[in-house]
Amino acid sequence: MHAHTALPYDQTAETEWSNIVLATPEVCRATLDSLMGRDAEKLASYFYQHMLGHPQARSFLTADAVQQRLHQSMTRWLRSIFHHPMDDAAGIVAHQRLVGEVHARIQLPVHLVSRGARLLKHHLRLALAQEFDDAQIRAQATAYAEGLIDLALELMSVSYERNSQREARTDEAYRLFAIGQNVGVERERQRAVLMEWANEVMVALHCKSAASLPPLRKSEFGMWFHHKAIAMFEGDMEVEQILDIIERIDNVVLPLLRPRDGARGAVERVSDLQDEIDNLKFLLSTLFERNLEAENGRDALTRLFSRRFLPSVVSREINVSQKRNTGFALILLDLDHFKQVNDTHGHEGGDLVLQQASALLLSSVRNGDFVFRYGGEELLVMLVEVTAESARRIAELIRSKFESTPFSLAQGHSVSVTASIGVAMFDGHPDHQYLIKRADAAMYEAKQSGRNRVVMAR
Repeated sequence: MHAHTALPYDQTAETEWSNIVLATPEVCRATLDSLMGRDAEKLASYFYQHMLGHPQARSFLTADAVQQRLHQSMTRWLRSIFHHPMDDAAGIVAHQRLVGEVHARIQLPVHLVSRGARLLKHHLRLALAQEFDDAQIRAQATAYAEGLIDLALELMSVSYERNSQREARTDEAYRLFAIGQNVGVERERQRAVLMEWANEVMVALHCKSAASLPPLRKSEFGMWFHHKAIAMFEGDMEVEQILDIIERIDNVVLPLLRPRDGARGAVERVSDLQDEIDNLKFLLSTLFERNLEAENGRDALTRLFSRRFLPSVVSREINVSQKRNTGFALILLDLDHFKQVNDTHGHEGGDLVLQQASALLLSSVRNGDFVFRYGGEELLVMLVEVTAESARRIAELIRSKFESTPFSLAQGHSVSVTASIGVAMFDGHPDHQYLIKRADAAMYEAKQSGRNRVVMAR
């Protein structure tokens, strides 16, 4: 491994890259360029075959992702850094930094990136040994190949560190924002949905339909706790205790709530359920009471989540989805002809429409879903634990509500507003920006196809 001095995030990197290239005999550079033209695809296959065999790397890679995207990206990357004559150094350096940003967004461990670089350099040493008989030229070509890979890795690492720190600050800001919601209101809301679930269980028992008791995990309360409360109360010991209670209720208490031992046995088991619910309510109150009430981090006009927290929320959901093998979707919505509303009724009229549109969205989704002001007249919904079909159905319901709802303006006036909607299902790609771009492309297609419609991302 060739050492390089630490590089500041400025033009020094471009100079360093150019110096490595210019200090290398042309025959070495031309040979590497030819080698990549011939063997880059084979080298990419070798790289991903090895990485797919690594237990930790497998959580970031799938065979489909490698085949559809990553293999081609690696091939292009190898050919670009060894291209002769050298491409624009500034462009090459910028691309390495971009790769580092992506690695930071998906939280790819640095040691896996270093392992990948080590694999590439090992294979290149073997390949160059076959290309050159002259030991000195072979050594120069090897130093050139390893020097560029090392510098590329260094640039990625600098970018990775900067972006990881920024992501960490945003994650912490989101966590602090999440715990700063109106605690009293949220506490009462969650206690209400918990008791609603308990009443459903009691009704099912009374109607002798114990075989279809609704699991707490799949209830409104269960989804809220798994997708929102864990972020709100991250690090509090009561979180794990509540998760244990939910699991115990679903896997132990509910299966036993069948009248096999007569009325007395059933009563005892209902009493067990009530004890678990009482413990859960106590722990929930403890969590809420420990955290301060605050109001920040929401969009001032709509009171929806700020776009600032979108990366943190989507990244968390990607982790949840990968661990639990559940699906989720992004719905990106644009209010059609919104500029005309502003032009005709002024910005006050536009603001009223945005506020009502936000309220309509909030009333159309579930307790565990997230709604964001994405920007301007664009709103974004993250639907948790959905299939592609259910996500499409919810999006179509939202579109239909917009189409049929008159939006009130000042002095008794109203206006009709429709929405163009793009829907993107999480497909396993670990970068949240990739998912957002797919939803955005689908929304753009909906607008180009005539507006007031739903388009599923490809």
